[in-house]
Amino acid sequence: MSRPDPAGSSADSRDPLRRFNGRLLDPSTAVRLPGAPAPEPTVYRSDVLLVTTDTRDSTDPLLTAIDEEVELLGLRRAGPDAFDTDTDDPDHNRRAQVLRLAEEHRNPLVFPVAFEGAGDVPVSVDVWPLLQQLRRRGFVPGARPGRRPADGAPRPPAVDLGHLMFSAISGNPFAAGNPFAAGNSGVGSYAVAGSGGHGPVAVVIAKPEPAAVARRPHVVVLDTGIGQHPWFDPGWVSDQLTLSNGFPVGMDPAANSATNPDGPGAVVNRLTGFLASHSGHGTFIAGLLHQTCPEATVTVLRIMGADGIVPEGDLDKCLVELGLYLDENPGTVDALVLSLGYYVETADDAAYTPGLKELLENLASKNVTIFASAGNDATDRKSYPAAFAPEPLFGDPGHCLLVSVAALNPDERTVALFSNDGPWVTAQAVGANVISTAPTTAQGSWMPGARTVDQRKHVRSTIDPDDFSGGFATWSGTSFAAPVLAGHFLTSVLKVGLDTTIEVRQELARRLLR
Repeated sequence: MSRPDPAGSSADSRDPLRRFNGRLLDPSTAVRLPGAPAPEPTVYRSDVLLVTTDTRDSTDPLLTAIDEEVELLGLRRAGPDAFDTDTDDPDHNRRAQVLRLAEEHRNPLVFPVAFEGAGDVPVSVDVWPLLQQLRRRGFVPGARPGRRPADGAPRPPAVDLGHLMFSAISGNPFAAGNPFAAGNSGVGSYAVAGSGGHGPVAVVIAKPEPAAVARRPHVVVLDTGIGQHPWFDPGWVSDQLTLSNGFPVGMDPAANSATNPDGPGAVVNRLTGFLASHSGHGTFIAGLLHQTCPEATVTVLRIMGADGIVPEGDLDKCLVELGLYLDENPGTVDALVLSLGYYVETADDAAYTPGLKELLENLASKNVTIFASAGNDATDRKSYPAAFAPEPLFGDPGHCLLVSVAALNPDERTVALFSNDGPWVTAQAVGANVISTAPTTAQGSWMPGARTVDQRKHVRSTIDPDDFSGGFATWSGTSFAAPVLAGHFLTSVLKVGLDTTIEVRQELARRLLR
């Protein structure tokens, strides 16, 4: 009988479908309302729905409807109430307290509702049929109008799937038409070291030195965390923001240090010793920001696992906390970088993902400019949150608060073949075969192709393909185009002054658009 490895090398820890009770929505078999079109493929948590609301009391009709419908499906709600602060689960209590604080600050509330089988009879726990029934009863995201009214009246609650989101360095393995499949040599070449893949390089230029400024701009990255590197001065880079009550924003780095993909968790399988696919991802992004805006302070909050997958609910939780942080510390965050996304299951743009959109609108209203990666699947299918960019309050007319970024090749003229594109992609920046920082502790089990000791006792070898102890690497993805553009934006803001109005910042961001 096997047991999980506490270091995170069990099969369950590596497989996102098992870890998050994930399910692929198959258009050919998914139930749907009469007359409704077949859904698009997506990946979601089979046992969780996400609720978006303005006040806890306004969710009562929705929760009543949920309880009536789940009984017919052989399910029941699992776990305590989202706002219950007196449970045996300290993580739940903390999240509930954050939701209560967010309600006091009139910020959007987004929280998960979990489900389980209701009896002893085996049952498939799948929230998709439940969601269709709730939409039949009128609980659809599109029912929530714009911003919350000035008179404080709460809007109708909305409910949606809890999608799995994927980092933008490689193709989403669950998306239809994945261009990284075998046989696509053009796009696949970007995964080969030397042609854009992840590999070690040497850098001989000096560390970028910041100019003297009255206040350093601050950019927050939600990613894998941060690793060790000589470029990262303690006063410049960090992995934590803390609310006034002592709660960390995002994952607690101290409590989860053993699984940090940019640190001890870089190798997730002791049997192979290979580096995880996203080991060093946050560190790489931090280095790009330091190169493009050396004056900026960078905070890389960990929300992403070593495989680059983030449940939408975890991202929402962090965004709720970040909104509270800005309520307590106004004007202290200038930009947000999101190098992840997912594909929505419906073509109806008015009926999906209300929570993520409203949480980002909340941050944008606090003078935070958001840079989101367009995705790496060589498709024009909308990837969110990047595809929010052209919408009201984010894009036209008259706004530029969220920028969706495609990747350019090193020539800075041609779009990288892997990059997503379409009318919803509003900007581009170099993101293919770029060079940046890698954790100096990252070293996997691959070995040089040849190694010997010569007559002078010098070790001679070819390049070790996963030894990043030199501190630098090449990589490709719209994951990296977004922070490059964010760095250029912060540099332009510095030139006019960080205390400028939101309208001026929008104009500066607009100048970066293609």
